[in-house]
Amino acid sequence: MNIPRLILGSLLLGSSLTSYAQATEPAITPKFYVGLGVYGGPYQRLGRTNIRDHKYGVPVQATLGYHLRPRLAVQLGLTYSGYKANYEYDNNYTDINNYRVNHTSNSATTVRTVNTSLLVRYTLTRQPAHRFQVDLAGGLMLVHQRVHLISTNFYSYIDYPQAPTTTVENDDSYTSNKLYANLGPSFRYRFGQRLEAVGDILFNVPVTGNYRRLDSSIALGLRYRFGPS
Repeated sequence: MNIPRLILGSLLLGSSLTSYAQATEPAITPKFYVGLGVYGGPYQRLGRTNIRDHKYGVPVQATLGYHLRPRLAVQLGLTYSGYKANYEYDNNYTDINNYRVNHTSNSATTVRTVNTSLLVRYTLTRQPAHRFQVDLAGGLMLVHQRVHLISTNFYSYIDYPQAPTTTVENDDSYTSNKLYANLGPSFRYRFGQRLEAVGDILFNVPVTGNYRRLDSSIALGLRYRFGPS
């Protein structure tokens, strides 16, 4: 028996089997993922608003998801944005006694908006090994907004400068809640086994309130998979 040939053949066969096992071994698919990105939708717009002299923050969205199946996942999202606007107002008018009055007002408005979404995502692409994937996402979104208005108003008589100036201060807060139903496509591109870019385009219909105007939202960000498969 040729021992060297037998050893060499065994090594070649073992190497072939190892390579075959590695080639056919399924890729690890972590069940959990987290994401972070920018968002634009109802009450939370990307870019500038129509309010002058304001400080505006870009809406930021954080997500946490879990894969029930390789092509089915549930996702919880939280989006926050806010801005502060300052106003100055100066106007002259005539009161009921036919006296001219100067009205000056300084105000600051702070708006905070938070939306919470619960989505179900189903992958339409049948080849999980492909880098580009298309999902269908749908669910519910609750939008909570709080408006805080502080203003100081000064009223003085133009015809009677010696008359005292009247000062009126206001401090008001308003809150609103609205529930939406969402549905639309989602696009994903995988950079590696755990990191991918995600873009959602969802159409939103109000469930509560008197208006049923169709709106849309967009989210762009990165997603990272973690945890055991």
